[in-house]
Amino acid sequence: MRSNVKELSAISLNGIYKSYGFKENKVDALKNINIEIAHGEFLALCGPSGSGKSTLLNILSGIDKPSAGYVLFLNKLLSELPENDLATIRSKHLGFIFQFFNLIPVLNAFDNVFYPLVLNGHFATNAAKERALHFLDSVGLADFRDRKPGQLSGGQQQRVAIARALAHQPQVIVADEPTGNLDQATGDAIMDLLVKINHETGTTFIISTHSTQLKERAR
Repeated sequence: MRSNVKELSAISLNGIYKSYGFKENKVDALKNINIEIAHGEFLALCGPSGSGKSTLLNILSGIDKPSAGYVLFLNKLLSELPENDLATIRSKHLGFIFQFFNLIPVLNAFDNVFYPLVLNGHFATNAAKERALHFLDSVGLADFRDRKPGQLSGGQQQRVAIARALAHQPQVIVADEPTGNLDQATGDAIMDLLVKINHETGTTFIISTHSTQLKERAR
């Protein structure tokens, strides 16, 4: 049986601090965070709202910078990279899934997956079309490709967002409260899908949640 976990870490956070404000208004969002995240892991960051989960996801993704400490992402020191290189890493190696889906309302499901592939410049038009169709089918939405977000349920919109995150086959997927805007049954179905994708592809998943139930799904 194939092991999903390799020896080298996908992401390493070392002595991470993040503060906002100054003096009496200073707020410490993160204090001395040290994490090694292996390739192929399915990791849940659990805690109540305001505990720093989203801040940590933004830092490990290179969207935000720590006040102190450093991040190694696929053996690259993020603090030493210019913004263009950080943007390239995010577009090639990272996929994002959000609580509120962040789909473009005037585009149908297919175009919400297709256009990011083309705009990122990593795929030609025909290849992007094939990928969009393939990954919509992989999340069970091939028959809904022509529907716009307003014509889809919350669970279906999240599946489109998952297909969009998967379409460029990133090594790491970051999900910020991906079931937080869904009912329990739909949220469970989405989690089943993410676990299935993790097992089948070995993609690293880092998921923030305030749900203690997710602890049982994470390794």
